[in-house]
Amino acid sequence: MNKPAIVEFTEIEGETELAAPETYAALLIDWAADRHVSDLFISDDQRSVTVSVRRLGRVELVRRLAKDYGNRLQGHFRAISGAGAGDAIHPADGRGVVTSEDGKDHEFRLSAIPTLFGQDVTVRLFDSKRGDCGLESLGLDDGEVAALKRLLDQPSGLMLVSGPVASGKTCTLYSSLHYLNDGTLKIHTIEDPVEYAIHGVQQTQVNLRAKLDFSDLLTAVLRHSPDVIMIGEIRDARSAATAVRAGASGQLVLATVHADSAAQAINTMLQYETNPTFLARTLIGVVNQRLISKLCLDCRQEIWAADDLCRNERVWQKLGGVQPKLHRKVGCPKCYETGFSSLNCLPEIMCIDRDIEQAIIHGDDAGQIEQIAIDHGMLSLADAAQVRVLRGDTTASEACRVIEHPDLSFLVAKERELR
Repeated sequence: MNKPAIVEFTEIEGETELAAPETYAALLIDWAADRHVSDLFISDDQRSVTVSVRRLGRVELVRRLAKDYGNRLQGHFRAISGAGAGDAIHPADGRGVVTSEDGKDHEFRLSAIPTLFGQDVTVRLFDSKRGDCGLESLGLDDGEVAALKRLLDQPSGLMLVSGPVASGKTCTLYSSLHYLNDGTLKIHTIEDPVEYAIHGVQQTQVNLRAKLDFSDLLTAVLRHSPDVIMIGEIRDARSAATAVRAGASGQLVLATVHADSAAQAINTMLQYETNPTFLARTLIGVVNQRLISKLCLDCRQEIWAADDLCRNERVWQKLGGVQPKLHRKVGCPKCYETGFSSLNCLPEIMCIDRDIEQAIIHGDDAGQIEQIAIDHGMLSLADAAQVRVLRGDTTASEACRVIEHPDLSFLVAKERELR
C-alpha cells in the first residue's frame, strides 16, 4: 500500500507550537486556497492530531500536531463556524469565514464527528469562482460543451447529472445555472446545503429539522411559476415523481442521482417507482461524470507517439486525425511538483432520442440502453478517458485510476514499458 504524499508546509514550519491557533488556521486556509485544495481534515490520532488536505482528488498529509495544540485548532474552527467548540461528543455542522493576513475572506463548511481517539473535523473550502463559472471551465471539449448546451436549451424536460460522491456533479449543475441565468428565466434551486450564492437565482436549502426535505420544497417551488428548477439530489420516490412531473409540465428540471453510468441513472429513477412511459417522455438527457487530473502543460513530457496506441474506432474519430500520444507527469513549481494542474470533468453525455425512449418504455436493461446510445454516437466514460490520454490531457495511469477498462489497462502497460 502506497504511503500518502507529504506536502511541504514551509510557511509555518517550526511555529505550530508557538503561533496561536487562529494564526495557524488563517495561514493553513490561505495556503490551501492557493493550491486549490477542496477539503481540510483535522483528525485526532492516538498521540497527535493530523492535518491533511484533499487536492486533485488525493489526500495528502500536511502536518502532525501536538495533541493539545491540534485540539485547540479543531476548537477554533468549530467556534468560528458555530458548531460548538466545547462539544466533541456529538456530530456537528457549521459554516464560517476565515480572513487571511492580506484581508481575503475564505468561506468554508465544517462537519465534525466523534472518533475512537477524539474527533474528525472536515473543512470544505468554497472557491467563490466555482459558483460563477461557465460550462467551458469544466474541462469539457468543444463537442461536449455543445452537447450539454443542446440539452440546456430545451424549454422543458428532465436532465440528470449522475456519478458517485465527489465526482463534480454540483459544479456541473452550477455551471449549467450560470449558462441559463441570463435574466430571462425564473430559476429556483433546492439544495442541501446551498454552496454558492448566485445572483438572480432563488435558492432554498433543505431543512430536515423543520421537516422540509427535497420533496416538500419541490412541491412548494412549483407554485412559484419557475422556468428552471435545480434539485440538489433525487433521493426518494416522492422527489423522483415530482421532478418528472415538473419536467413534463413545462419546466426545465436539473437534478443529480447516484449512479455509475448514464444508463444506470435511468434505472435508478425506475427503482424509485417512476412510471417508465412518463419518465421516457420527460427525460431529455443524462450526464454521467467523474473527475480526472489534467497534466500540467508546463512540465508534461511526451514519451511515445504511435497509431497502434488507439484500438477503438470511436476514439479514432474523436481524435480527428491527431496522432495518439502518451505523456507522463513530471512536476514543476507551477503545479507544486505534482505534475497535474487541475481536476477536470470526464463525461459521458446521453441525449435521449426516439430509440432510447422506446427502450425505456419497453423495459430494456441498462446495458441495452447504453449500447443504443453508443450506436447513436455517445462516447462512454472509457472512450472519453482514452481520448484524454491519447490527446495528452492526462496519463494512462490516472485514467485507469478513475475508470477500469481493458483498453486503458493496455495504455498503462505501454506507459510502464517506457518509464
